[in-house]
Amino acid sequence: MSFMAGLWLFAGRRFGEQKGRQGKAILQEGWISGWNLCEKGAVKGLMQRTPGWALGLLTAGVTLVVFLPTLRFPFFPFWDDDIHVHANPHLADLTWAGLGAFWAGPYQQLYVPLTYSVWAGLAVLSRWADGLPLSSGALNAGWFHGANVAAHTASALLAFVLLRRITTRFAPGASVGRISAGSALGAAFFALHPLQVEPVAWISGLRDVLGGCFGLASLVVLFGAERPTRTRVLAATLLYVASLAAKPAGVALPLVAGILAVLPFRWKARQMVAVLGPWLLIGLLWVFLTSRAQWAAELAVGLVPLGMRPLVAGDALGFYLIKTLVPVGLAADYGRSPDAALAAGWLWWMWLPPAALGGVLAAVRPLRVYLVPFLVFSAALLPTLGLMPFNFQVVSTVADRYAYFALFGPALALAMIVARTRRTWVLALAGAWVLVLLALTVQRLPVWSEDLKLFAATLATNPGSWKAKHNYASALDDRGRTAEAAERMREVIARRPDSAEAYNDLGVMEWKLGRRPEAVALMRRSVMLRATPGSARNLAVMEEELGHAAGRNEALQILQPWPKDGGN
Repeated sequence: MSFMAGLWLFAGRRFGEQKGRQGKAILQEGWISGWNLCEKGAVKGLMQRTPGWALGLLTAGVTLVVFLPTLRFPFFPFWDDDIHVHANPHLADLTWAGLGAFWAGPYQQLYVPLTYSVWAGLAVLSRWADGLPLSSGALNAGWFHGANVAAHTASALLAFVLLRRITTRFAPGASVGRISAGSALGAAFFALHPLQVEPVAWISGLRDVLGGCFGLASLVVLFGAERPTRTRVLAATLLYVASLAAKPAGVALPLVAGILAVLPFRWKARQMVAVLGPWLLIGLLWVFLTSRAQWAAELAVGLVPLGMRPLVAGDALGFYLIKTLVPVGLAADYGRSPDAALAAGWLWWMWLPPAALGGVLAAVRPLRVYLVPFLVFSAALLPTLGLMPFNFQVVSTVADRYAYFALFGPALALAMIVARTRRTWVLALAGAWVLVLLALTVQRLPVWSEDLKLFAATLATNPGSWKAKHNYASALDDRGRTAEAAERMREVIARRPDSAEAYNDLGVMEWKLGRRPEAVALMRRSVMLRATPGSARNLAVMEEELGHAAGRNEALQILQPWPKDGGN
């Protein structure tokens, strides 16, 4: 009995192993057949059956849903929203003369008249919705965030349209469905990349989003036909000027258009000169006018020798390339000013990644076509790479918002790869990458929901950020925690003893705490380091309240060269 039982057990085991191997083989064969069916049938059929416009609308819809929570975010009183929007005297008491002032000349060292005009319109809508007088009253931040989200959603749709037109040229043998799928993934890459969180979630970031939106629209119009007609050129030129009026970084648009005109649209040299020549002249004039407005940019001039500015630009380009591919460790302030980059040694080697990538793309014949998106990416960043000094460069040459329009370059590369490579696994990998970017964006959005969260997160990434420490102290003071704020502001001065703004703000805090002699001494130090209208006014008020007529008159004399809205 035991022998028979053992025989049956042995036979059953061998039979089970044989059937198991057969079952495994059947499963493998079925999996392979299913994959081939997916690759050659189901996915291909789905791409062919789905209209291109539906994919574009889907991309725009996802973009809208992802960024819709920002409508509940507030103004950031210590990160430009105060001086540009909710504490802007021209918007607080809205008049036609005040609106005209935005177009007549720079305001707060920026000439972005179209952006200010949009904000003025949103101020009217906000007050109308709340039943307030249209010219004055509190502002609802939701309207302003809504404008950012609307402009970004429009940019996603425009990116899809432009990508389809360009990719069709680069992948002439690809199916319409595959081109549309690649363009949708490229547009999603552009719209849902974590670097886009800052300009979209931050009200003051409308400058970048609006400028990028008009820039994309100008390219869509310009390259919408085989040959540019006069009407198209005129419309595209007006959109280009609108991009400049939203933010001067739009000056890079003629370079981007020139790259695309050469390849893939193959314009003749005469066409390029006739169409893009005027754009270059307009851009150069705009640069001349706006660069003169940023008097604080003079502070960035001496950070590194003039001959090292190409290295500064190479460092910035390398930084953006890495953050585009691996968007982690993002911050509102990277502390990457030219002198900081030089001290850390970054200037000597960070130019190598973009140089190596460009060299490989140029050397390997099958990859040369991808020089176009690489050059688009680099050209779009050119105005803010640090070759010319600008205000924020004292804090950092690089910032997420500066990459807004430039991300169209990598988006184009992704669309081209999907369209030109007829492999389903490439499509799946591109889709997975976009999903990862989406997850990172959703994770980062709450950081921009409150100023204290933003500054704390910035300090967690960049503990040496004196700007974040400064603004964190100001936010604490705004919440009535003045004593704690003053302590943190002293830390800022210890790290940056030449910061006139820090002395000014600490002086105001000391005045609130009742330490008036200390407050006046700090304010005088601020004026001595760098006199501004704000510090001169503060000093005049303090001296007057203390009964020091001579000190008040001295402060008022410092104030005379500036107009009423000349700065803070």
